[in-house]
Amino acid sequence: YNVPGWEPEISRQDNELSITQKTGLSGALPSGNPVNKWELKLGNYPIDLHVNAGAYDGTLDLSAIPLVNLEISDGASNAQVKFNVPNPASMQKLEYKTGASSVKLVGLANANFSEMRFSSGAGSYTLDFSGTLQQSAKVDITSGVSEVTIIVPKGVKTTVDLGGELTDVNTRGTWTASDRLYQTDGEGPELNIQVNMGLGSLNLEQE
Repeated sequence: YNVPGWEPEISRQDNELSITQKTGLSGALPSGNPVNKWELKLGNYPIDLHVNAGAYDGTLDLSAIPLVNLEISDGASNAQVKFNVPNPASMQKLEYKTGASSVKLVGLANANFSEMRFSSGAGSYTLDFSGTLQQSAKVDITSGVSEVTIIVPKGVKTTVDLGGELTDVNTRGTWTASDRLYQTDGEGPELNIQVNMGLGSLNLEQE
């Protein structure tokens, strides 16, 4: 950072570490070329990670990090979260809340969660469940007027149950549809996805 008021504050208490930055700005952004860039490296101990951000452009590479819980909340962002290799820990819950954003989550099967909740406003969102699904998982997706793309790998049994008034659904791959239920065949752990959208479009892709 090159703005003195943006200096992060670091605090420790027992087994908790907090890194915070003041968000209040009076007037416009500082003149010149303001810098506010974060680079964080996480360790190999079980981690309960909470990220609370405003508008930002960034990537979270959480590959191979032993996450037991993950909560991300952001504003109007352009973000990517990726899990390139499996999580060595069993994650209880993954929760992502965002505003009007462009968000891409990649390798979600590798996150090794049992429950996931994704909620968003207007925007463009990709939830890619590629990777190795180690346990059956329940996913709850709630979105506003947006475009949501769900990608699942071939061979993973998946059920997508539509709520709300959404009627614009596009499929690619071997999906079977019955009323508002979309399914793919497979063996092993299962993905059960509940989608609640009023307007917008939903893309279901199998790769």
